[in-house]
Amino acid sequence: MNKFINRFLNILLIVFITLLFLNQLYVIEFSIDLKNVFIFLSLIIILFIATKEILTGKSNFLKFINIVTLSSIIIGGVASVVTKQLNILIYICILFSLFQCLFELIQNKA
Repeated sequence: MNKFINRFLNILLIVFITLLFLNQLYVIEFSIDLKNVFIFLSLIIILFIATKEILTGKSNFLKFINIVTLSSIIIGGVASVVTKQLNILIYICILFSLFQCLFELIQNKA
């Protein structure tokens, strides 16, 4: 993938997750609809970046991180729909995707 698009998606994901985290701490107050839009966009970007890295990545470590991210988002997403609340697998997915984004940005000297 183009380096510019890759960096842009990584930075965008970091911004979305930071905004959602600040909303969770009540530093910033979003409406329910805007919060749901940020969550949806974040999950789509996580899926896109993780799939791209699994298919085209050269580092086996990052492939492993993204396999864990994809599996946790799929299992956690199904479990959160069933129980109607967030669970630990969603938080694992977010932490691993943040780690992967920061690692890629530092590695590529963005």
